Amino acid sequence: MIRPGEPFPSPEAVFRLHVSYGETDAMGVVYYGNYPHWFERARGLFLRERGLSYAEVERRGFLLPVREMAVRYLAPARYDEEVAVRAGVSVWGRASVTFAYQVYGPPETSRLLCLGQTQHACTDPTGKPVAVPSWLKELCAR
Repeated sequence: MIRPGEPFPSPEAVFRLHVSYGETDAMGVVYYGNYPHWFERARGLFLRERGLSYAEVERRGFLLPVREMAVRYLAPARYDEEVAVRAGVSVWGRASVTFAYQVYGPPETSRLLCLGQTQHACTDPTGKPVAVPSWLKELCAR
């Protein structure tokens, strides 16, 4: 996990959203299970900003299922706050890729709310691990 003060991977994508009422729990804060969904949306934006959707990765015969996930909650986000989710590739394995995430909000405070990472296996459509294709690494380096 990329800790505060450590350099964040480059390139990166920043997914922005306003917290909806349905994303909050009875205590008025974002339900913890929503952060992984925000990670997914930021990861999708990361690929789209480089000219490739995850659907296209699948059409090319590769799947990137989540193999492992870690989340560290630091401060709560609340209803209607604007938050920003940073995403970038932190580690390439032979048959895996790891994304790092940082969630900030609201913009006027730039308060760090959450740290996370997801490791994705690279598989063929049958689920067999395969080497990460060079075109995907090159794309993500843009």
